[in-house]
Amino acid sequence: MLILAMSLIIVSACSHKSVVREDRAVPKGEAALEQMAEVRQAPAGGVEQTTAGEDGADNQAAAKMEAMAKAAKEKAAAEAAVVEKADLAKAAAEKAAKEKAAAEAAVVEKVDLVKAAAEKALYELTDIKFDFDNFDLRDEAREVLKKHAAWLTENKDVNITVEGHCDERGTAEYNLALGERRAKAAAMFLVNMGIDDKRIKTISYGEELPLDPGHDEAAWARNRRAHFVASGKQ
Repeated sequence: MLILAMSLIIVSACSHKSVVREDRAVPKGEAALEQMAEVRQAPAGGVEQTTAGEDGADNQAAAKMEAMAKAAKEKAAAEAAVVEKADLAKAAAEKAAKEKAAAEAAVVEKVDLVKAAAEKALYELTDIKFDFDNFDLRDEAREVLKKHAAWLTENKDVNITVEGHCDERGTAEYNLALGERRAKAAAMFLVNMGIDDKRIKTISYGEELPLDPGHDEAAWARNRRAHFVASGKQ
């Protein structure tokens, strides 16, 4: 009996401890449930944090791209400015070179004009002489006319008038006609040498304008002539 009683007491004590342990375990179970609930809620918060992080990264990337684009634009503008400046400098240099060349050409042209004017002034349109009562050209007259033709070819801005003259012998009417034939003979030779006939005029003064007023053979020889007068084109 004593043993049986002892056994009952031991069993009862064990049962009481089990209940106490179970009672104490409940709070632990609730904490576990709360922890599980927090764990279940944690992913949602993590997603929000991850999304916010991704948005921040995207913003940073966009800002970086914008900064790079701006830098590239500024670089392109700077390069364009350099090219434009170089083009302006080149254009200015070319303009200066053209102006210099034009100025030099103007100086050369002016010198040439002065030289040509001097040469023109120095050139003498020598008279040619004729035999008595004749309008045929002598050999020496032809050589003089060739020189006149060469000068007229080089000076195309010059026209010429050929005057026919005679000595005092013969009638005034005859000498006027003879002077005209002498002038035309000289003019025709110049035309045959290539001078435009529109640049040449002829006129006869007969015996009216003698070069030498004498009344001897020497004076008459000087007065039988063709005289040349140069003038600018009208």
